[in-house]
Amino acid sequence: MSDEVIQGLKRYGFAEYEAKAYAALVDLGRGTAREICEMSGVPHGRIYTVLKALADQGFIEVQEGLPTKYQPQDVAEVFGAIKDDYCSSIERLIDQLKEIQIETKPSSNLWSPHSFLSIRSERGILIRLKTIIRNAKEDIIILSKDSKPIRPLVDDLKTAKKRVNLSILAYDTGSFSGLRLRVHPISKELSGIFEEMAQKSSQMKDPLWDTELFIIVDGMNAIAVGQRSGKRSATVIEMPPVCFMIKRLIELLEPAVCR
Repeated sequence: MSDEVIQGLKRYGFAEYEAKAYAALVDLGRGTAREICEMSGVPHGRIYTVLKALADQGFIEVQEGLPTKYQPQDVAEVFGAIKDDYCSSIERLIDQLKEIQIETKPSSNLWSPHSFLSIRSERGILIRLKTIIRNAKEDIIILSKDSKPIRPLVDDLKTAKKRVNLSILAYDTGSFSGLRLRVHPISKELSGIFEEMAQKSSQMKDPLWDTELFIIVDGMNAIAVGQRSGKRSATVIEMPPVCFMIKRLIELLEPAVCR
């Protein structure tokens, strides 16, 4: 039996013994409780309870007799139905959550206390990055150290640049080779401002924070991604006045930025 299959079944709600017994039965095609027990490693004292649970859930069929035999339902049919039901449930949940989100969204968020949001999971960061790119209507400006944080977004950016102005500025433009994205080096004027800020006051520079990616969209919202003490996180900025000023500053200092 493949451990990968068993772990996959467990991720989708199977208990440990259920996953082992089911995988063994699929491998056998048809078998008695004893045969399934021997192949799966499920304790003899538990095998009948486990098989009954699988039968009650519709994963296997039971052929009464001496001895009783078991066989799996058609795998494609069973999991296809589960997939359809799961997708429908997710779609309904999304619609319900959207309704709640619309009902609770403030009429104006120009200076809302929620203007700065923090995201601390890799999955959450990627979802937010993809969302902000997908929702762009006019332009996207990206500042990045190198291509590493942008690689998971390449397809989204290629789709976006068909409808909006896309400007990518990076320190290491060579790392973008092969991605088929137009990248410009960050100018001395813009990088000089960051250096001057750090020199003027230590309060303007968090020594533990290392920015790897900054994206500003439509001059309305932005997201900064980086690491603090080895832990990756992102800060979402939803303050149109501030985002607009940052955008205009970049446009003034970077002639390569599309306008």
